[in-house]
Amino acid sequence: MSPPDPAVEASGAVQVVATRPWPGSAVAVSPDGAWAAVALPGRVMVARLPDLEGAREIAVADVRSLAAVGTDRLALAPRRGLLVITDPAGAPAVGLRARGPGRLVLAAGPGGRLAAVGPRVALPRATVIARSDAARRRDWTAAVAGASSAAWLDGDDLVIGAGEDLVLVRRGEEHARARSPIGEPIMALAAIPGGVAIAGAGGRAVLHSVIPGRARPSVGIPPGAGRGLAASEGILVSSTRSLGERVTAHGLRDGREVGGLRGVSAGAPAPPYLVATGREGTVVAVMG
Repeated sequence: MSPPDPAVEASGAVQVVATRPWPGSAVAVSPDGAWAAVALPGRVMVARLPDLEGAREIAVADVRSLAAVGTDRLALAPRRGLLVITDPAGAPAVGLRARGPGRLVLAAGPGGRLAAVGPRVALPRATVIARSDAARRRDWTAAVAGASSAAWLDGDDLVIGAGEDLVLVRRGEEHARARSPIGEPIMALAAIPGGVAIAGAGGRAVLHSVIPGRARPSVGIPPGAGRGLAASEGILVSSTRSLGERVTAHGLRDGREVGGLRGVSAGAPAPPYLVATGREGTVVAVMG
């Protein structure tokens, strides 16, 4: 007997088009929308979009963060380290392996950039960068105590959340530091055009412009623990483990909620698709 389909509830202009009984803790989608990766206990599944067919299994335990680095690399953060897998949807192979000081949170950026941030200042310190054209090369490391999240503004500038501070790191050096506009510890960051989206545990994400004097509008999002943010092509996706686990999609232009999924706690957009995973399984949805 085949396992039941995930019991994920969709709302608004979001329609589920594919399901798998994979209760994951993290998800990543390739920039071209060709494949998605889902972290499960003891393994990571990589499957084609939008149907989640052709699944490949990568045996690695306790992965809490994933990042698609370009179209042909997948970064994984197990308990104490960093793995970069080349050709994850084809013939997966380890392209980079590094030890870490503890839990790392990953962020992919333009030009095949990868950031791995952690709370301790020890090798690989707070930030490890690898380039797509030299997967084993570390471009630079930068020490930022208490780092909890990161987002790339461009190929040189990385924004890091450290407590209630926003820290701008430029080519490995701390360039600027400012108090977060959300007034609480930063839990998640996502790159958006002209700046970053910032969220803590509260019910709003601030769209922070890097241009001085620009307004900082906010988007209402479900509050709670286990916050995640992701953005792509004018869509901001927030996720939380609270409220029975929930992922919501908003338009960046007007902040309007496009729709949501209940029963999942991590989501990543690849418009028109939204891939999400959580206690009820893994789904691919189309955003109207």
